[in-house]
Amino acid sequence: MTESQATPSGFRAVNLISDPIHGYVELTKRVTDAEARAAGLPDEAAAEEDILDTAWVQRLRRVSQLQSARWVFPTAEHSRFTHGLGVMHEAGLWARHLYPTLRTALLGHGIPGSQVPSEGLVVETLRVAGLLHDVGHGPFAHFFDEHVLAAFPAPADTRRPAGKRLTHEDLSQLIIERELGGLIRALRRAPGLAPERDGFGPGEAIDPRWVSTLVSKPAIVDASMPLWLRWLQPLLSGVFTVDNLDYVRRDAYLTGVAVGPVDVERLRRYSFISGAGLSLYEPGLGALEMFLTARLFMYRQVYFHRTVRAIDLDLAEVFADSVRAIAGDASPSDALSAYADLDEYALLHQAARWARGESLSANPRPGDGTVRPLVGDGWRAILLRRPRWRTEAEIRVDADSAAAPPDVIERLGEPVDGVLAVDLAVVDARPTGPRATLAILGRDGEAIPFEAALGRLPPFAIVGRRFRRQ
Repeated sequence: MTESQATPSGFRAVNLISDPIHGYVELTKRVTDAEARAAGLPDEAAAEEDILDTAWVQRLRRVSQLQSARWVFPTAEHSRFTHGLGVMHEAGLWARHLYPTLRTALLGHGIPGSQVPSEGLVVETLRVAGLLHDVGHGPFAHFFDEHVLAAFPAPADTRRPAGKRLTHEDLSQLIIERELGGLIRALRRAPGLAPERDGFGPGEAIDPRWVSTLVSKPAIVDASMPLWLRWLQPLLSGVFTVDNLDYVRRDAYLTGVAVGPVDVERLRRYSFISGAGLSLYEPGLGALEMFLTARLFMYRQVYFHRTVRAIDLDLAEVFADSVRAIAGDASPSDALSAYADLDEYALLHQAARWARGESLSANPRPGDGTVRPLVGDGWRAILLRRPRWRTEAEIRVDADSAAAPPDVIERLGEPVDGVLAVDLAVVDARPTGPRATLAILGRDGEAIPFEAALGRLPPFAIVGRRFRRQ
C-alpha cells in the first residue's frame, strides 16, 4: 500500500499554517475528483489556496500592518497578509460557534429549514470575508486612505449617502466582485474532516456580493442580503470584530507590548445569535471590556506613539506627491489592474532613490517617476528615522465625541505652517452609533443598554500634541 493510499483523503484537503497568535491556521487546498469522492467532499473547481495565491492577496505581503510604527517598534515587521490569515481563522471560529444559535434564530424567524444555509456555507463565507477584508489596502495602509484615496469619490452606490470618499474598503469590494468573484463562486467547502458539516449544501455557492457587503465600512444596510448575513455583519464592522480581535493581539505580540490578558475565547463562548442579531450574554461583558481596554491601550501606546505621529507628519508632506509620481493621478477604482502593482516595495524602492538625490525634478509630472527635491529630503528623514518634528506638549482626554474639546485645542495653540503642528489622534474607545450593533442579555433575561454595560469606557479617547519643526 502506498503512502497516499494509507493517508485519509480528508487530510490532503487541508493545509496547516503555523501562526504565533492562533497556533495553526487551516487552509483548504484543491484535491483531485477521486480524492474528493474518497473523502466524501463535494466536487470543486477552487479552494482557499487558489484565492490565497492570487496576485491580489500575495500583494498584501508587501503592505505593512503597522505602516510607520515599524520605525519605532523594530520587531513590528508583519504584513497585511499575515493579518488576513489570522482574521480568516478568527472568522471561522466565530462562524462555527454561532451557527447553532443562528440556525435556531432563523427557524424562529419563520425561515423554512430548507432555506437555512449549511454550516459550511456560513463558515466559508465569513472566512473568505476575513481573508479579503484588507485586499484593497495600498502602501502604508490607512495613511494611504487619508492622503491619497480620500481625494477621489467612492464608486456610486445607491445603498450609501452621496458624497462618500474613496477608501480601501471600497477597493476591496471592487476587487472581490470583479477580480476574485469567479474563484469565490467556485468554493464548495470550509476546512475540516466532517464532509456533512463542512461541505456546502446542494446548489449552494458563495455570492461575492455577500463578501463585499461584509467588508464594507461604514457597514452597508441592504435588505436584499440574506438575513443570516445581516445578523453576522457586525463581526466585520461592529463593537468588536474578527479584524480587531486579531490585530490587537498580533500587533501587541510583534511590537513586544504587554496589553494584559485578552480572553477572546470567553467572549466567543458567551456570544450568540438571537432575533436581535449578534448578542452577548452578561457573563461575557468582562471579557468584552477587557478586550476594548486592550485595544485602547494599543492605540495610546503604539498607534498614537509620539514618534510614530512625528514620522507621520513628515510622511504627510511627501506621500501624495510620491504616489502620484509612481501611479499617476487616476483614481485606483478606475485602474484596478495598475493598482495591483502599487505596494510598499515599489514605493520604498523609489523613495530610497529620491532620498539619494536621484530622479528629482523641479516640475514633476504624474507617473513620470520624479519628485521635487523637497520630497527627496522628506524621505531621507523618514528612511533614516530622523523625524523633523519633536513633541512640545501633549494632552490626553476622554470625550463624548470625536471632536476635541475647545480647551484642548486652545491649550495646544494654533499651528504655524512649517514651524508648529497640532496633531489630534482620536480612537472610538467604546464604539457608538451605527457600530454599537451588539445586543446584551442580562442574567435576568432582560436587555441591558449598551452604554450602561460599558459605561466605564469613554466613547472616545483623544491624544493631542503640539509638535515643533527641528
